[in-house]
Amino acid sequence: MKKIFLLTGLMMLAALALTSCGDDDDPDIIDPIYYGYHYAYIVNNGNWNANDGTVAALDYNEGKWTVTDIYQQSNGYGIGDAQDMLPVNGKLFVTSTTSSKIEVLDKDGKLLYRKLLPNKSPRFLTQQGKYVYFTAYSGYVYKMDVESYELTDSVAVESYPEAIVSARGKLYVAQSDYTMDGTGKYITVIDIDKFRVTKKIEVALNPYNQMVVAGNGETVFFVSNLDYSDNLLQCIDTKTDLVTTVGKATTIALDANIYKLVCVYSVWGNSEKRYFRYDVQTGQSTDIEGLKEVPNIGQVSVDWKTGDIYAVNNDYAGPCQLYVFDKDGNLQRTLTSGSGTARVIFSKE
Repeated sequence: MKKIFLLTGLMMLAALALTSCGDDDDPDIIDPIYYGYHYAYIVNNGNWNANDGTVAALDYNEGKWTVTDIYQQSNGYGIGDAQDMLPVNGKLFVTSTTSSKIEVLDKDGKLLYRKLLPNKSPRFLTQQGKYVYFTAYSGYVYKMDVESYELTDSVAVESYPEAIVSARGKLYVAQSDYTMDGTGKYITVIDIDKFRVTKKIEVALNPYNQMVVAGNGETVFFVSNLDYSDNLLQCIDTKTDLVTTVGKATTIALDANIYKLVCVYSVWGNSEKRYFRYDVQTGQSTDIEGLKEVPNIGQVSVDWKTGDIYAVNNDYAGPCQLYVFDKDGNLQRTLTSGSGTARVIFSKE
């Protein structure tokens, strides 16, 4: 399989430290081992109760970009629904909420292991060392060995946890306001070594599925959905766990080439729109005018190899589309991605 921009060795990058949320000396980031993944993977949640979610691969072959449902192709049947995916050591860990399971696939989508989790409804994934951690609507975070696939431990958090990231030996878990009773306004912090909750950080109401770690783990950025009439972008300094309000955004992605966030502010029913980069060092933002071309913009992802921006066009009458822009916001191509496209995950991420 031909892949462009394939990195075959170790690449050293300077990681910029954040001035507002951390001031570590600039460390070096070592590019991780290449496991022969596809160029990128696309997670499609599917339509509600339609069992039409997919785990797809994005590839570049003979001058053409293709999107293939590798789960269906490799197993002869569909995944049903897919919520989140995490590449780890040449394998793909996939959570499914409605069908309440976690699955492990090889890099081409072949099922290696399935763990049914009745009434737990797993959500989002992260990794630290030899373990994968995932949230579940049961109100727990689970710990899974990446080699044996054994669920080795769990820790109770508040109900309906969503996004989860790892930074500075801690897990940060978004506690959503799923029940809309005003109680979902915390980020739960878990000590990874002891695997227990150490604190709850009060944040803006309803942190949900947008959470990224910037720098060398110095800062966690996340979006709160409030009461769904607006959205707020905040960050946590992982040294002090202090919260800072950045501004308004509905979806975010880290551009690892330049350590800036690509941000979209587009609230349903609100005519105000904005598409911009946020510099995590200076706090300055610059507009990306080209993203206005996406009719109904949803999630965004950034290809760390090239800086290209992948923006989902939500289509509720059929499959979604990916609008692919270069780093300057110039439209390069569009691709049909699948139903309920949630995320594009680039290899070696």
